[in-house]
Amino acid sequence: MALRWWRDGWVRRAVLLGRAVGLAAAVGLALGWFPFAAERAAGQAVEQAAGQAPAEAVAQARLVTRELSQGLQKMLGEELAKGGFVGAVKVCSEKAQSITGDFNAALGASARRVSPKYRNPNDQPDAYESAMLARWQVAHARKALPEESVEVVRDPQGQRHLRYMKPILVQAMCLSCHGAPEAIPAEVKTVLDNRYPRDLATGYQAGDLRGAVSVRIPLNGD
Repeated sequence: MALRWWRDGWVRRAVLLGRAVGLAAAVGLALGWFPFAAERAAGQAVEQAAGQAPAEAVAQARLVTRELSQGLQKMLGEELAKGGFVGAVKVCSEKAQSITGDFNAALGASARRVSPKYRNPNDQPDAYESAMLARWQVAHARKALPEESVEVVRDPQGQRHLRYMKPILVQAMCLSCHGAPEAIPAEVKTVLDNRYPRDLATGYQAGDLRGAVSVRIPLNGD
């Protein structure tokens, strides 16, 4: 019941924030992004770089990313505070996808977490996301990881989209579920094996590039 109350309140807050995007853009929240173009993915032609992306759409993507990330982190933090990584894994597997879906429906955007070493198959990156993550991995090794990426692309059907991505780094608190397999507690590993028999999301160290929050927003006009 408490989780449902928190989730519903979070979605309502997201809707209010979404309505405020136009004002946010007007006062400059959309300025100052760090452009980092991805390689062109098959079927998606890059039309505009970050500096030319619609300011209102960029502001919305940033709001979506921030609210989604903070909401999921709060949910996991509350479970960890109760003293159990097992509970956190269960809540993440049961609630994270539904919360993301509710959030997308409320804001009319497509936002998700993606990683080449995904745990949930829904988090598998598409061609565009894979190209960006591959370049980010090289940049991260050089200590030059950008804060975000913003581009406008056109899909094979001719629809223009804003593609926004923000890196996710592995935190120390994540290692009990995403660290070296031999270091994951036995009870957590049992839950992971049962729920994700094809789990790829282990073997990380703190500070590694885990993946990204990826937002896609359809744009009006030609």
